[in-house]
Amino acid sequence: MSEWLDATVAPGAVIGGVAASILGRPRLTEAIDVLVLLEPEDWPGFLAAGRPLGFAPRMDDALGFARSSRVLFVSHQPSGTRINVVLGAMPLEEEIVHGAAKVEVAGVAIPLPSPESILLMKAIAQRARDIADIEGIVEVHDHLDLDWVRSRLAEFDQALGRSDLLDEFDRVLTRIRRPAPFPSEVLPDDAG
Repeated sequence: MSEWLDATVAPGAVIGGVAASILGRPRLTEAIDVLVLLEPEDWPGFLAAGRPLGFAPRMDDALGFARSSRVLFVSHQPSGTRINVVLGAMPLEEEIVHGAAKVEVAGVAIPLPSPESILLMKAIAQRARDIADIEGIVEVHDHLDLDWVRSRLAEFDQALGRSDLLDEFDRVLTRIRRPAPFPSEVLPDDAG
């Protein structure tokens, strides 16, 4: 995937389960999710540039579907790997991609967002696997800018007329970061 991004000079970053596995606890994922910043008129050229590298659409009218969903479904034919190319357009997506840094994994340089950006995306999605990914990232990283994540979640809550995104994120953090019990809390007084 990095080779495709480099060949097209498309700014992008690996997100989703792969990013959460690298930045947190490893887990299985069915596809690689990539956030790419491209103007709609550049989508056909991007798709065409992937073909010589083994990337092909997974559906008949892939570009038509992308116009309505902003997701381009492709697969890497030599490996059979499914790739979901999210075609970003929002300022937050631009911020996430431009804040990405290349991390070497198994000899391949992969552009990854900050752990905080992955936390934010996972906290917005709120599926069970996203909550598990949040837990894994928070457990692995000691120095996260959780205030940034909280402030962005509060913005989403307000924009969406919700109040649960920030509250749920804080509940997850409380579960993860509760202090270890003192020995007297572990054993009853009359235990040995």
